Amino acid sequence: MNAISPIGPTRQAARPPSGGEYLFIWFCVAVVATIGAFAGLQFWHADRIFSGVHVAGVPVGGETRAAALLRLDRELAPYPLAPIFLEYEGRQWALGTDLLTPQADLEDAVKRAYAVGREGGLVERALSQWQAVTGKATIWPELVISEGTVRQVVGSAAAEVRRPGRPSLEVGEYSLPPRQGLDVDIAATAQLVLAQAASGQSGTVPLQTFSTSPPQSERAEAADKSDGGALSLPQPIVLRHEASGIGFALDAALLERIMPSGDLQSLNEEALRIVVAGWARQVSFPAQDARLRFDDASGQLTVLQPSQAGQRLNVDLTVEAVRRALATDERTANLPIIAVQPAVDSARLDELGIKELIASGTTYFKGSSATRVHNIEVASEKFVGEVIPPGGIFSFNSTIEAVSGANGFEDSAIIWGDRTAIGIGGGVCQVSTTVFRAALAAGFPLLERHNHGYVVSWYGEPGFDATIYTPYVDFRFLNDTDAHLLVQPVVDSGEGILSFRFYGTRPDREVEISEAEYKDIKEPGDPVYREDASLEAGQIRQVEWAKKGMTATVIRTVTENGESRENRIVSVYRPWNAMFLYGPGTVIPGVTDKDEETAAAQEREDSEETQDE
Repeated sequence: MNAISPIGPTRQAARPPSGGEYLFIWFCVAVVATIGAFAGLQFWHADRIFSGVHVAGVPVGGETRAAALLRLDRELAPYPLAPIFLEYEGRQWALGTDLLTPQADLEDAVKRAYAVGREGGLVERALSQWQAVTGKATIWPELVISEGTVRQVVGSAAAEVRRPGRPSLEVGEYSLPPRQGLDVDIAATAQLVLAQAASGQSGTVPLQTFSTSPPQSERAEAADKSDGGALSLPQPIVLRHEASGIGFALDAALLERIMPSGDLQSLNEEALRIVVAGWARQVSFPAQDARLRFDDASGQLTVLQPSQAGQRLNVDLTVEAVRRALATDERTANLPIIAVQPAVDSARLDELGIKELIASGTTYFKGSSATRVHNIEVASEKFVGEVIPPGGIFSFNSTIEAVSGANGFEDSAIIWGDRTAIGIGGGVCQVSTTVFRAALAAGFPLLERHNHGYVVSWYGEPGFDATIYTPYVDFRFLNDTDAHLLVQPVVDSGEGILSFRFYGTRPDREVEISEAEYKDIKEPGDPVYREDASLEAGQIRQVEWAKKGMTATVIRTVTENGESRENRIVSVYRPWNAMFLYGPGTVIPGVTDKDEETAAAQEREDSEETQDE
């Protein structure tokens, strides 16, 4: 009989983990901890700039965009510009922040700071965030310096350098040869100063000077008289603006060209106007309107960019001043430079009437391509802070300028004739459509509005869209209120929402907008097939989707002061065929030569490009 052990089966002692297993465990723990820390970092920075990011040396990491903007506005106003020096023959004039009054585009800088660590793939974003943490992510704002301000500063230096020419003189036993005069090219010098400021570096800019001919000598004048010739030319005429020191001279050589016979009767006023117009181009510059932002929470306006007065040379008054000088013995005259006040003055915010939200419009673009989103952001950014004076006209194209790569736009889908193609500026019409809806809701008179060629799905209900094509097809409306109108875009790229808000003084009016009425419904034609050499045999890809043609009518009724006006907004959309691309050698049942002829005919249709998609 076998004995049974009361202890039971023997167990082997547990083996402790090996060194390699310990390393693997710790590696897994480290990976999990790293992932957790990375996820926590993303969560904490969901609406904040990543830690370590600086703007012009100011730390903004961990701040919301609004808080960062307030901090930069506090610490970088005025913006510390690197000193620039004007120089001529050893003399120098220092141009610093106090003279050039640079304006930093802090909103754009905050936007770029917020983008650090959020662009590209996962690895690229992680690397960018690491660079921020290690202090290697610094954003430098774009600087805006008024060319007019620079010209004024250069003009002050030029007043100390200019010298008139001298004719040949005889002093006792000595004869002095003639001497050329010296003048300063203010416009050219100003451009060099602006280029130096844009570099962000301190530097020296030479005054751009040129020589002027010496006046005719008294001996030559006497010879002219003794020979019975024309009357002698008068002495140079100097015109100067006392406040700025800017001055110009009509020397003898110039007077000889505009007054050939040497008397007032021979004055060629057209030639004189050409000379004066050249002076005007050198010293005239437009006023710069303030750009503003309305804070809904506080109901207050803040200044994004202060206004600056401009100036212009009055050509008619200058010509008249020259005529008076020629008719008398006066050799000096006043240069009539006139100040041009801005239409939106940042020093008079309380008088603008911008105190409440009066209308808004919203569209949606979630699901758009990255380039389309980029173009929507670029186009919207150009309207930030724009203010339309009472009685002023809003022009979409005037604000957005050229839709080109040089102006920040990228290739995306646009409407080209009878098909969608890739071109510059796709997404811009999302912006014009949104502005149109705000203007429609506000009851502003519409001066110019065009619908798209076919129904575009991005814009929802047909009849409420507006297309543009710079510079030919515009969207314009009139600010018919008694207050200034602030245009304020709001872009939520993550959610794909674009809004335009109008702030001013709400007029005593009621605006009713009807639902769109659709008539003349036209079914799209048969699908169109086109061969595409980039596709393989047997591969078919749809690039266009069928859409019905129609006429959409929207009626807006505006009631004000007991009177009503009705606007019929009619949009005509043509039908849109579905389109398929196929690789060479692909057999498609039902595709005949007639289909190919249809495709060729559509290629020859209206090829006018509109930036729709």
